[in-house]
Amino acid sequence: MVAPIDFIKEKYIEPNNITQDMLCKSLAIGKKTISELYQHKRGFTLHTAKKFAKFFGLKPEFILMKQVEYDLSLDKEEYAFIKPYVEISMEDKKANSAKWILSSINNSISDKELHYSVDDLFHIFSLASTEAKYHYAITTLFKEVSYEDVIKYCELHKIKKSNIKKLYEFYLTTFNAKAIAEYEWLFEEL
Repeated sequence: MVAPIDFIKEKYIEPNNITQDMLCKSLAIGKKTISELYQHKRGFTLHTAKKFAKFFGLKPEFILMKQVEYDLSLDKEEYAFIKPYVEISMEDKKANSAKWILSSINNSISDKELHYSVDDLFHIFSLASTEAKYHYAITTLFKEVSYEDVIKYCELHKIKKSNIKKLYEFYLTTFNAKAIAEYEWLFEEL
């Protein structure tokens, strides 16, 4: 990428035999500033860009944009520690969705050490796990948690419908439960 001063030198300064002294005088800019621009020790500021633009009949935005492009080409900082807002927002939605479901499941369990965790919930859905330790959670999911909350959780976590179906069928057969219209409708397609 070409530095903006090099572009201006090539297009305007050199073809017109303009000296650094002439630039200093015409633009009311110090010799040190012009020298540092030429040596790439500094870039264009708003004021130097406006002065050069006025002198050469350019737009200051053009010079400043060239300066920004040049600076960005030199900058190697990745900022890997910064998570995009979309990711943070999705993580929050996932966490809130899980907490909402878990509050329903854990509500009637008085011993907090027996409460199900976010990881337990994900394990239940992602693996369609019907382990004995998850039976209470599965029962409560279909008895007390709203269908919309379950679907929202599964969509956010990209859980397959077949996993929900497996859990639902386990719930129906193991606990001799009544069919739930919303889930029956959901699985008609499968």
